[in-house]
Amino acid sequence: MELHLDATPEELHVFLAETTELLDGLDAQLVRLEQDGASEALLQEIFRAAHTIKGSGAAIGHVRMARLTHAWETLLDKLRHGELTISSALVDRFFEALDVLKVLAGEVETGEQTDTEVESLAAALEAFAAGEAAGAAAAPPAHAPTAIRPTMLPAPDGATHHVLLGFDPGDWTAVRALQALLALDSAADVLVSHPSRGEVEQGAVKERLELWLRSEKSGAELRELLANVDETRVLSLQLAEEVSAAAAEAEWPAPAPRSSEAKGAESPRPGGVRGGSTTVRIDVERLDNLLNLVGELVIDRTRLLELGRALGEQIGEQRLLADLSETTLHLGRITDELQAEVMKSRMLPIGTVFSRFPRVVRDLAARQGKRVELVVEGQETELDRSVIEEIGDPLVHLLRNAVDHGVEAPADRLARGKPETARVRLAAEHVENSIVILVEDDGAGVDAERVRQKAAERGMLTAEAAARLSESEAIDLIFAPGFSTAKEISDISGRGVGMDIVRTNVERLGGSVEVQSALGQGTRFVLRLPLTLAIVQALLVRVAGDIHALPLSSVTETLRVPLRDIQRMHRQEAILLRGRVLPLVRLNAVFGAAPSAAPNGKDALVVAVRVGDRQVGLMVDALLGEQEVVIKALGPVIGQVPGISSAAILGDGTVALIVDVPGLVQQVAAGRQEWRCADGREQAEPAFALN
Repeated sequence: MELHLDATPEELHVFLAETTELLDGLDAQLVRLEQDGASEALLQEIFRAAHTIKGSGAAIGHVRMARLTHAWETLLDKLRHGELTISSALVDRFFEALDVLKVLAGEVETGEQTDTEVESLAAALEAFAAGEAAGAAAAPPAHAPTAIRPTMLPAPDGATHHVLLGFDPGDWTAVRALQALLALDSAADVLVSHPSRGEVEQGAVKERLELWLRSEKSGAELRELLANVDETRVLSLQLAEEVSAAAAEAEWPAPAPRSSEAKGAESPRPGGVRGGSTTVRIDVERLDNLLNLVGELVIDRTRLLELGRALGEQIGEQRLLADLSETTLHLGRITDELQAEVMKSRMLPIGTVFSRFPRVVRDLAARQGKRVELVVEGQETELDRSVIEEIGDPLVHLLRNAVDHGVEAPADRLARGKPETARVRLAAEHVENSIVILVEDDGAGVDAERVRQKAAERGMLTAEAAARLSESEAIDLIFAPGFSTAKEISDISGRGVGMDIVRTNVERLGGSVEVQSALGQGTRFVLRLPLTLAIVQALLVRVAGDIHALPLSSVTETLRVPLRDIQRMHRQEAILLRGRVLPLVRLNAVFGAAPSAAPNGKDALVVAVRVGDRQVGLMVDALLGEQEVVIKALGPVIGQVPGISSAAILGDGTVALIVDVPGLVQQVAAGRQEWRCADGREQAEPAFALN
């Protein structure tokens, strides 16, 4: 059924961006609420998010979203005022409401209304609030001393009383607030209020009205006046000297920007612009287009520099040429700065991904009867949105693996002298030109011997070969397709696809995955990722007359190797590099090109590349130097090409193919190379004649 909303497409776009961000943040906030308790700051943060969602939903005409968040606010409000206490049942209710809100937000995106039941859930939330509140300790009588409440308004000169009023949300909220002001006018001077009287008259009031008064009446007399206003609660009424400024600063946050549901002139609907705002939301597609245009500028900048050098060699010293060179250099600096700013605009904190994981860990641990504390660090670390979009699924697999396989049951942990609550750590940090993400646990660790046995049972390698594997090599087998050590297949694990997906997806991004484990102590996964997938520093090489680019992040060194040092081991060429075997891959064979002659008839050029803890040597014809290149997708016409990940356009217009280094390394590690010569024959002999 079509969903009818009272908003323009632009307004809906802004609504979705804001609401999605708030809903993602609530996942982590609710987990903190359950683990750390109901601190004032955290409750205000959650309440403000729910209130904003309610207001925005009402503004665009999404009645069901506004109804559900209003019921949720009722629970939160009772929690804020001490009428409810944190419990697993309460947090479960919160998560239930959050899941439904995500479905309702999806309705806005698709324009189709789902059959999700909202009214019954809203009624259940309200019934829960009423039932819990009824079972709580009785509230103090009206004449009992009220706890000192902080103020968000500074006390004006001459003020004698501070009043905080609460109203039931609904169509009559503004009317009740105005009636309260009129009642107080008969016995006091209202010096200042929030919202102001003008805003109240315009209907811009929600559930609170704060006032400073000057009056000779006692507090009891003022309470009696306000008692005659229907649906109005006196949350606090104190003498001015009783209001603690220190408490105000610590417990009551500064006024938040008013929600877009307010009808006052200062509250625009979604898509409007607030005065004084220092940020603006930009469509991701526009940023992508801008980056493509900057990429073209980078290419032209390099081309201009090359043309300037060529002209200088041809015509020598000329004033016009000098002016042209100076202008070209200035254009190059401006292009570099523009490129840097565009790249920064695409950077997002990785916390946008991390925020959803506390909920994942909480729910999975609860299903398995385990106690797990998730520690998240480095949420402010920034990387390109293109990487952020791709890294979520691998991290989910690693966290699920940590809770399911790594963490022991509470009884087992106690028997081994460990704390009953396991610790899973998720951290991110910048290291040089990469981002490193750690996922580690203090669980049982990986049993290398069991991995060897499983690999032999599944026919992945012989028992003798499995026995020869080092501990790190054996542990690395967990990334093999279809491999699993789980005794039973469940809806969480056991089919052997999770870890394979992790390595495949990370290496497709140009990154790597390493695993470190100690039996009985825990496991650590180390993910290294590029900061961006748009521009890369590359080493240009020539292979059979064509130019190829090797991402510099994967290159460890370049070598000139005598041909006599190249040996063959089980149909795999290799050399000894500082006492370790370095497998070799001839790139001309990979791309089906004709064999090339050695550069000087005696030596071969080898570029050593590393992916994770695996290293391979790529044999090339020539090294052309380093250059920053803009990555271009191959497109659907060309499709996927083995050994090639993408392409780049050089300054002279030449197309350089970017080598899929992780893919080649994986092929070598798996022993599945199927390189072909130009005539289609399998490459049986080396491309360089061995002495």
